[in-house]
Amino acid sequence: MYKLWFSALVLLVFLVGCGQIFFNPEPYRVSLNPPQLGYEVDDQGRITVVGNNAVVEVAPGAPEGVLERYEYVYMDDSGNEVLPGASLGSGSVGLPFPSGREVVDGQVVFKWARSEPFRFSLDGSVAAEHLRQGAPLNWRARVTWYARLTNGEEKSWTQEYQIKFPLK
Repeated sequence: MYKLWFSALVLLVFLVGCGQIFFNPEPYRVSLNPPQLGYEVDDQGRITVVGNNAVVEVAPGAPEGVLERYEYVYMDDSGNEVLPGASLGSGSVGLPFPSGREVVDGQVVFKWARSEPFRFSLDGSVAAEHLRQGAPLNWRARVTWYARLTNGEEKSWTQEYQIKFPLK
């Protein structure tokens, strides 16, 4: 009975691992450090936006590519656009990211991978509006990232990042 239980457990772990490698619905993600977008205010009321280091995280098995650009909109706690029409923005990145696999001693090894860091931060006008409205909770940036993979495929995904004050 113990061998049957152990075999079932090993099979389950294997299948979950395969699902992460081959069936991961989101093979790419941009992670921020610090994990929220935010700002600080000094004694004179001057706002300083905190810079974030961002990296592209690549799931095991996902192909390499280039993070080309992004588009964003800022949302309040009710899901409404902050500064309608003015908070929609975009930017270029042009950052290569590695594959989620490598060949080691002739064997393909699936692994998580990360790009080099790049800077991505809160827009200063949104920080000022957030502060003016009393620094409400649950404001966020909705960012759509666009990448071109080495196989020529275009890939996009959307993530949300919380806005926080103060962010130290």
